[in-house]
Amino acid sequence: MIAREEVFDVDTFVPADLIHRNHELNLLSTALSPILDGNPGSNTIVTGPSGVGKTTTARYGVAQLETEADVTTQYVNCWDDHRPWALLHDILSPIGKVWDLHRQSTAHDVLLTRIRESVEKPYVVILDEVDRIDDTDLLYSLDAIPELTLILITNREEELFATMDERVHSRFRSGVRIYCDHYSVSELVEILQGRVREGLQYGVTEGILERIADHAAGDARVAIRSLYRAAKLATDGVLTTDVVDEAVPMARGELRQKTSSRLKPHESTLLEIVREHGPLKMGELRPLYLDEAGDDRTARSLRRDLRKLADYNLVEARGETNGRRYVGL
Repeated sequence: MIAREEVFDVDTFVPADLIHRNHELNLLSTALSPILDGNPGSNTIVTGPSGVGKTTTARYGVAQLETEADVTTQYVNCWDDHRPWALLHDILSPIGKVWDLHRQSTAHDVLLTRIRESVEKPYVVILDEVDRIDDTDLLYSLDAIPELTLILITNREEELFATMDERVHSRFRSGVRIYCDHYSVSELVEILQGRVREGLQYGVTEGILERIADHAAGDARVAIRSLYRAAKLATDGVLTTDVVDEAVPMARGELRQKTSSRLKPHESTLLEIVREHGPLKMGELRPLYLDEAGDDRTARSLRRDLRKLADYNLVEARGETNGRRYVGL
């Protein structure tokens, strides 16, 4: 039933027509418009919950820019490239030589200097999940490169700024802000219809797509992956309600597993504790974490980590602030 597997890759596929993000695309287009005249664009921060099209919007907008301007672009997923050397290497690779660089011996300032010397025209870099990077001071150094425009993608702007030095924060206060909210059921249905046209051999009834969209609760990643899993389960190319009801939890589980496998060590430890012992209050959780990890993280740091895990749909925070408990999903 599946004609094109890549259409259902929620991390990399960019549809030919991006719908229900016109306002956000217009804001991004305005931020990047100076590049049409050979000038750098405005740094932009794209925020919103998981599965609301932040990455797709940014990549689609930059792809549109490439058809109109002489510009270099690069997409960096900070899940994978959160260490400074890897991040700078990826930014350098489209514009300068990297073959002679050595991970263990090349200093960060050498990489930054080479990036600065290699940029010959406007350069747009998308840093996805930017709050994952180990050293946010790098953003200050990158912003100092005149030809470079940064698009920063994160679930929560406050989480990103919480780890920033004030001088870094001040550089990005004046940038463009784009917020993407959850999709409605009808919007998700239209998004799924596009994936059906591009990726399946057979059509799917609107009622089935509405059921998938309703289960997804505004999250396009869950909806698209559920459609894919349902198509895999379907017999004779027919998607039924029973197939959908089986596919959705499978899709959620696959997405959680993929996210869990990419966590940093201290996040993995925290998630394991919550899954094994939750629901837990912070006063109960922190001693377990300190005993397991031997890492004297403050309650404030652990709360920030837990919010991040909640953003990735790996844990759930239940209750009000004073009595809040954390449980694994």
